[in-house]
Amino acid sequence: MTDPTRRDAVDPTGSSDSTALDGLDARDRRDRRERRVVWAVVVWIPLAIVAVTTLVQLLWIPRMPDEIAVHFDATGRPDRWTTPGRAVLGSAMISLSLVLALAIATFGGARAMRRTEGRPVRYLARVRPTAVFAPATTVAVSGIMLALYGLQLEGVEAPAWSVPVAIVGGLLLGALVGWIAWRVLPAPDRSASDAPAATPALDLAPGERAVWTETSSSPWLVAFLIGLALAVTAVPLVLAPEAWWLWVLLFVFVLLLATTAWIRVTVDRNGLVVRTLLGFRLSRVPLDRVISAADVDVLPAEFGGWGFRFDVHGRRGIIIRSGEAIEVERADAPPLVVTVADARTGAALLNALAAAKR
Repeated sequence: MTDPTRRDAVDPTGSSDSTALDGLDARDRRDRRERRVVWAVVVWIPLAIVAVTTLVQLLWIPRMPDEIAVHFDATGRPDRWTTPGRAVLGSAMISLSLVLALAIATFGGARAMRRTEGRPVRYLARVRPTAVFAPATTVAVSGIMLALYGLQLEGVEAPAWSVPVAIVGGLLLGALVGWIAWRVLPAPDRSASDAPAATPALDLAPGERAVWTETSSSPWLVAFLIGLALAVTAVPLVLAPEAWWLWVLLFVFVLLLATTAWIRVTVDRNGLVVRTLLGFRLSRVPLDRVISAADVDVLPAEFGGWGFRFDVHGRRGIIIRSGEAIEVERADAPPLVVTVADARTGAALLNALAAAKR
């Protein structure tokens, strides 16, 4: 028979363990709740907006002319037409593509982010800079499409001035929705206690030299999109050869941009250096300007996507992928964040070399 008095003899340390477990459970519940909110803001609400917009356009088809304007020149006059069915289908495809692209930008790399002990992860707050664009962009595009198609109902020829008014109105409506989403979603909390602690420096002997280098590449989807952009810029070169110089410049620009999808990060006596695939230097932090370096976890959504970015805290970022990154606190500039594998070793060596330089 179990002695009921034994409940009072439990080791008092068990209480703290139970409290810690309760804290973890509460954090997990909060994370699940916040992920549901992100899904609602980034996916379900935009999809609902697209569905309602498409339904309205389908109901309008009997009132649309046989040929409906879908493109306008700089003066607001139509220069391209199509059938109402194709116009509605094209509108839906554009809207769904935007929802998909923004969902990828928001959720991209979420699983690669590891939870760091002592630094709770607020997922909703971290993806807030990117998440607000989903409802804002969807509302803006849907509003513009509805306005442009609505102006042509019953075969009415809309005045040229109404087109820019419809576009500006849709953009303002989208900006208002984005502002509301920004105010509703929790702001990232980056207090002093939440700032990344400097990675312990490597133990180098006096006069010992060391070099660390690693490469970082974009996810396959980003690489695919860059390749698609190169292909798209090459098509007009064939179809419109009279403007070949413009398309060549655009192609070269996209090609140079593509080289930044693969970078090499080096830490040595020169400090931290980031170069492109072709060797062009993207950034350099000399040792005498390094205050500290830390290995952190990064989501592209924190910085609004991939590439050269900055976040709401003022950090500058070279964001190639999600996951490990080196964050360098600089003496004369905002912190620099560079995503790269084995970031802990790189940060540890940078701290050691910077300390030896002082």
